[in-house]
Amino acid sequence: MKVLISILVVGIIVVAILLVKATSHHRSNPRHAGDPQTTLEQKLEVLSGCGLRLAEPFTCDDLLESWSRADYEKAGHDLVLVGLGMTEEQEPFRPHCVNLWHFDAECIEDHGDYKRIAERMAEMAGSSLPIENIQDYVDVENKEAWLSFAFRGDHVKIQCEVQDDWVDPGVLSRFVELLAQADSSKVFVCYDLGGQDCLIGCVTKEQLKRLNTKGIRFAPLT
Repeated sequence: MKVLISILVVGIIVVAILLVKATSHHRSNPRHAGDPQTTLEQKLEVLSGCGLRLAEPFTCDDLLESWSRADYEKAGHDLVLVGLGMTEEQEPFRPHCVNLWHFDAECIEDHGDYKRIAERMAEMAGSSLPIENIQDYVDVENKEAWLSFAFRGDHVKIQCEVQDDWVDPGVLSRFVELLAQADSSKVFVCYDLGGQDCLIGCVTKEQLKRLNTKGIRFAPLT
């Protein structure tokens, strides 16, 4: 009987040790969906430290109108970045983050579409990309499109390649070139979401380094 009791006691101790180790591993994993180290607020704090922050008057509550807290707090930053890059879901459709844009490449259908892209790129770069008098023309059926604007007093006109409703990536590349001329401390960046959409942002080169150090895979837009 004493031997049986001793065996049971040892078994209970072993089970308790295993449970403690399992719990400890769960708490030490910073990428676990329910880990307090990866709350929505803390992810936003990390991104804010890298130059991507909620614009006033938005708060976490505004992001939670689109997805649940549990979704945002899953491993990684993708969904939080998408939430930041979106606009509010009602008029006047202000961006949640001034210098981050959740961009759908299949967005060219009519007049004004390239103008909106130019306006948003300029908005993200702030005073570093001074463009004015933005105009465009889009005729998908006849495969004709162009974008024009004034940059530092010069007239710029870009002939856009028409491929159904897909954006011409050369237009984005032109803004990369112009920003490099106007303010070499800043760069347009891209975050690949694995589909036809991506995230486009504008940060300083130092902020891009910080993002990469945090494992957030932004790359310079080209």
